[in-house]
Amino acid sequence: MGLGHVDPNRLGIVSAVMLTGWHAIWLALVAAGQAQRVADFVLRMHAMKSEVVVEPFDPGLAALLLVATAVLGYAGGAAAAALWNWLGSVAPAGRATGKAGVSARV
Repeated sequence: MGLGHVDPNRLGIVSAVMLTGWHAIWLALVAAGQAQRVADFVLRMHAMKSEVVVEPFDPGLAALLLVATAVLGYAGGAAAAALWNWLGSVAPAGRATGKAGVSARV
């Protein structure tokens, strides 16, 4: 039994939607004028201080960010699925796979 097949297109779409959605939330914070407070808070939580300045909302840059994250999210998800499928196809013979997909020596 292998690792299980993952559809590259499906994982690519899921990854693109998640990554783009996360950035859409960030852009909503920028448009609402709240992104600087969030950035300062997140840095403080990580015990960091930086002079990060959030610029005013720019619709053109926002569109570019969303398109870029969608493309990169899709490519990353599809590549991860392809790698997963390839690793499953080259699993060493003589290994049994448990219910959780973890290999164990027989």
